[in-house]
Amino acid sequence: MTIGIPPEALQFDERGDPVSIRYGDVYASRDGAAAQARHVFLGGNDLPARWVGRGQFVIVETGFGLGTNFLAAWQAWRDDPRRPRQLHFVSVERHPVAARALAELPPDSLHALRSQLAARWPLPLVGVHRVEFEAGRVVLTLGLGDAADLLPDLVAGADAFFLDGFAPARNPEMWQPGIIRALARMARPDATLATYTCARAVRDALAKEGFVVDLRSGFGSKREMVVARYAPGWKRRRIEPPAPYDGERRAIVVGAGLAGAATAHALTRRGWTVQLLERGADVAAGASGLPAGLLHPVLSADHNLASRLSQAGFLLSRSMLEALPQDGGDPVWSACGVFQQGQAGVDGEDETALRNLLARAGLPGEYARWVEAGEASALCGVTPRRGGIWFGGAGVVSARRWCRALIAGERGDFGGRIVLQTESDVQHIGFADGAWRVTAVDGSSWVAPVLVLANASGMPTLAGARPAPLRAVRGQVSLFDPPALADLRAGICGDGYLIPAGVARAAVGASYEEAERITEAAAHRENRVRWAAALDGPAPVQPTGVFAGERCVSIDRLPLAGPIADEDAVLGDTARMAGARLAELPRRAGLWTVSALGSRGLTLACLGAELVASRIEGEPWPVERALADAVDPARFLLRHIRRGGV
Repeated sequence: MTIGIPPEALQFDERGDPVSIRYGDVYASRDGAAAQARHVFLGGNDLPARWVGRGQFVIVETGFGLGTNFLAAWQAWRDDPRRPRQLHFVSVERHPVAARALAELPPDSLHALRSQLAARWPLPLVGVHRVEFEAGRVVLTLGLGDAADLLPDLVAGADAFFLDGFAPARNPEMWQPGIIRALARMARPDATLATYTCARAVRDALAKEGFVVDLRSGFGSKREMVVARYAPGWKRRRIEPPAPYDGERRAIVVGAGLAGAATAHALTRRGWTVQLLERGADVAAGASGLPAGLLHPVLSADHNLASRLSQAGFLLSRSMLEALPQDGGDPVWSACGVFQQGQAGVDGEDETALRNLLARAGLPGEYARWVEAGEASALCGVTPRRGGIWFGGAGVVSARRWCRALIAGERGDFGGRIVLQTESDVQHIGFADGAWRVTAVDGSSWVAPVLVLANASGMPTLAGARPAPLRAVRGQVSLFDPPALADLRAGICGDGYLIPAGVARAAVGASYEEAERITEAAAHRENRVRWAAALDGPAPVQPTGVFAGERCVSIDRLPLAGPIADEDAVLGDTARMAGARLAELPRRAGLWTVSALGSRGLTLACLGAELVASRIEGEPWPVERALADAVDPARFLLRHIRRGGV
């Protein structure tokens, strides 16, 4: 399955206007791209007047192109003293140009903002990419891939639509009824729409989906353009789009490991006051206390749900780590790269499979590329036994230090804060009068309208979640002092992993004690075997330390991130609920979880936290619905009743 997207070549006509050879059309009006964006798309949606006084305003666009409409909206937001607190811009693009092409466009009134966009331009990978500007007050959610596949799977509550694909005669797929239907599913009440085209088929499709269509004066040589308002004459949707959160921004988060720290951070960046409760004496008291672990994506031949989540989580985690201040203290992470070595197989079968996977995926080299053992040796500083995949943007992260950095991190301009309370062993939760009361063993209690359980295996007990098959899997990591692994300068994974010294001590791991626990000595023996299997060199030396922890793993090995179901309501109406979609299951008001991250906490914690925070706030989701459904905590309950459980 192709995951990478070859960058679209940008060409110019004799007048110097950028054109698409693929579609035989200009990217914008020859009468001026920025002026067209202001007249057709901003003016056609009565912006900026319609966003005045809003806490949140969401624009959804078809056809990102060179980003002119996004930049024009961003500039208008900047110039407006009555602008909304946060501007979200959601768009899709099947054939993105390269970052360098954006940066090298002829200067215009949007040049300064375009330079910022080019500097943050995502890798050309199929999927949803979240890019923030203005300290998180302007958020671009960009789906790369076919609009017909992406738009029906995006979740957003839209206040305005920009329809701006290439002309219907040039690119009819972008204007098909299914695209219009997908947009209508996102439309909030009285959402507006604008497009430069007046094609009859487009007007008819809009009217059929509940838009009231009108004509206005067009831009430049275009005599007319279409504007519309979403006002269906009857209820058309089973599931309404997200609405902005309008309650009190106070929350309790139980658990100060990676999941809890990331969730508290995500909420405070949106202006929330978060009471963060930790059972231990310090943050990251459990598995998140790992001295150092590897941050890298996981690839699969079919780009399945797990690898799609891994891609999205890796890119988000890396962007957040890159944004950490460099204050000269103990490093949180090192962007040293990670080498995934092919495992030993019959006649090189595993190596061939990895090569074929990369060939089919078409990934950009800066994301993942094949390297032979010789090149891997030069990259890693030690000699691996086989070739494999080099993830140049991956690295080593101290989980405990990252937790601390997330808790102490910048809050942006929204005024949120985290109040950390350690040695708080939560015993009971209860909901009354629109708020959750959380009570600890010592009798201390806290109250807030939103509660997020990020306490790993303890979540089902507190939430009373019966069909939530989670289990604790113990693991032990062997630690080494110099000169052991002194030449290792990149992470190595495959059958286990090797971590270079720098962020923490050198390490080899990890045992996976699912059936029964093993002794520390036995774990060291297993990990030394992993070292010997990975490297072509001297026999492993004796470890000088160990880290032991318990991973929380779900039965399908995917994390949990989302709202917790109202099990009594579901189990009381199983006949009807068995045919429902996840989005239709009743949920417990204000109760959420981010848990069961397994061995992928570094990759998935921030993604789970951003998904939950976005859903609480009514923002566009940072992943497609299919991925959100894959990690929905209610998925086990739905499977349970569909199998006849009561």
